[in-house]
Formats: sequence, structure tokens, C-alpha cells
Amino acid sequence: MRQAGRRGRPLVRPPDPPLRDGDVLLRPFRQSDAAAIAAACQDPEIQHWVPLPAPYTIRDATDFVTSTERGWRDGVRAEFAIVHAGSGDLLGAIGIGPGGLGQGWSIGYWVAPDARRLGVASRALRLVSRWALGLEGVRRVYLIAEAGNVASQQVAVRAGFHRDGLLRAYLSMRGELQDVALFSLLPRDLAAEAEERRTRADVAPPGAAGTGAPTPTHLVAPGSADRPFEPVLVLAELPPGSLRRVSRGDLDVLLAHTPAGIVATEDRCPHMAAPLSLGTLDGCVVSCPLHRGRFDLCTGETVQMPTTGGLDADGVYHPTWAAPGSEPKPDPPGPKAEARRLTRVRRFRYYPVRVHDGRIEVALPEA
Repeated sequence: MRQAGRRGRPLVRPPDPPLRDGDVLLRPFRQSDAAAIAAACQDPEIQHWVPLPAPYTIRDATDFVTSTERGWRDGVRAEFAIVHAGSGDLLGAIGIGPGGLGQGWSIGYWVAPDARRLGVASRALRLVSRWALGLEGVRRVYLIAEAGNVASQQVAVRAGFHRDGLLRAYLSMRGELQDVALFSLLPRDLAAEAEERRTRADVAPPGAAGTGAPTPTHLVAPGSADRPFEPVLVLAELPPGSLRRVSRGDLDVLLAHTPAGIVATEDRCPHMAAPLSLGTLDGCVVSCPLHRGRFDLCTGETVQMPTTGGLDADGVYHPTWAAPGSEPKPDPPGPKAEARRLTRVRRFRYYPVRVHDGRIEVALPEA
């Protein structure tokens, strides 16, 4: 029987094994994290949206770590460091504990500047929210984001949360009461997700290879959600780690066999429309053959902006850049510079995919 904490609440303990999604790993904070926390929390964006001391000092960081250790020790709150599974670098923070809305648990997070727009926050949020809903007595997990914090709201949607509405004059920030958007996730939402996956893909027997990767619900390609599956390729022709183009009429489809399964999306770079099937695949990350842009096929997010720069999917501008050791690349003059500045790198749109009788089948929009 699960041990109960205060007032009958579940007594939380660090998950074993730790929560992980690819190179994103969640673990309790350590005192050795204090310097990286203090450095990240100098960022103006974090200072603007998160109620932190300003300036944020190393003493503030060590006090924060101490409080997270106390939360774990008392079993009343779970605070995780978001770190890179390979390097151990601190990417951000995410915490959850009993909140003030019924039987809900409240989640908060921040991501260090260098780790933004890489899918870190949404992957961490998915991990923590699903783990928390597995605790006895947790009926809802929710988060609030200031009405103007569009990026945080997009993270919630990508993690499968539902927008419940607007709480007016709810949160005190910068000396004023701010309106906030409320997002929540319920056990029945997870059941609906699982049912959707079952109807969209065959369930492979243990040890079987070559199944369709989970399709991000909010990134399903228009016109394909209700389409029938049609065979496009023999599974043996797409070994793990490979890319392949198949065409239906004027639609060119990229098939990629990633560690998460087989992905189907349009065979064009989300920046300059080059065929990604001519690029290289490293795990879930595909590299464009033209401009060194790198994109995560499993999340739809940009891992590395193209050398030409431009707007990312959230509308933030990134200047041109050069690889380490290369001469800086100046922006060209005139309309070409303006065209680069306004060119947006979009997220992938996915076609539902499954493997049936040794063939890859994809739900494609009607021609």
C-alpha cells in the first residue's frame, strides 16, 4: 500500500528509474547545481515570468536547492532538475505539488536560455504530468501561465494539456494582479490519448521492430486525421536509422525510421523546402542537406537554426550564424536580408502511420 503523507496526500519519492525522454533527464537537484541555477536565473525572460528575487544570487540558488531537498525529504513536493542525459548540463527546472484547485497538483517550470525552442519544456512537462497522475489520489494536474506568456502556453498544449479558461486578476506579479490562462490534464485525457494511438497504429508484439511513432496530436497534417491508411513502402526497405521519400501525386512524403518508431511527414525542410530525404538522420534529428539546420522528427521542434537565420516557430528572430572556426556570415543587403528575416522555420506536420503485414501504411490527405 502506498504510504500517505500529510492530510492523506501521497508521499512522493524520486522515481526509480529516473524520468527520461531521449536526452532529457529529470532528477532531484543537488547543491552542485547552484552555480548553474544562479546563472540561468539572470535571464530577463525568466525574471519577467517567474517570481524570483532580483538580482538572483548564488545564495538564492543554494536556498532553493535546500528547499527542494526538504520537499523530497518530507514527501510533499517534487522538484526536478532538467538535465542533458549525456553531458549532465542543467537545462531547466520543473516542480509539482499540491495546489489550490480541488484535488489538483500544480506544475511550474523554467528553461535556461540556451535550451529553449528544442522541445525541452514540453518533454519534461509530459514526463512529470504523467508520473504525477500515476500517484494515488492525484485527480488533476494543472498549470497557470500569464496571459502574455504565449511560449509557456504553447508548451502546455504540446504536452497534451487542455486550456480551461482565463483566471482574471489571479496572480500577483511585479506588484500587480495578472490574468492567467489555466491548463489542466486529467486521467481521462490520458485514456483518450491511448485510445487514439490504438486506433491509429497496430500494437506490435514484444520485441517487434518497425512500428509507427506516436503522432503529436496538435501537429497532425491538415486533412489526414480521418483518412484511411494506404500502403506506401515495404518495411524492409526502411531499416532503422534510414530516410526515404515516397510520392503520391504532387505530395512528397518523408519516411524516417527513428528510435521512437517510423515518422511520416512532408519531405521538405521546414525552412527552405529542400528534400530532407537527402539529409542525415541521427536518432530523431534530421539535418537539412543545404543549410545545416537540424530538426527533431519526434517532437517537431528545431534543434539548430539554419545558417541563414530567420524566425523560429514561435516568431523569435535568430541572426545568421557560422560554424565554429568559420568566418562570420554578414546579412546580405537589401530585400534578401528582409526575406531572410521574415522567413519562418515551422514545426513539422505529421501523417498518421502504422505498420501492417510488413508494409508501412500512411493516412494521407485526399488529393
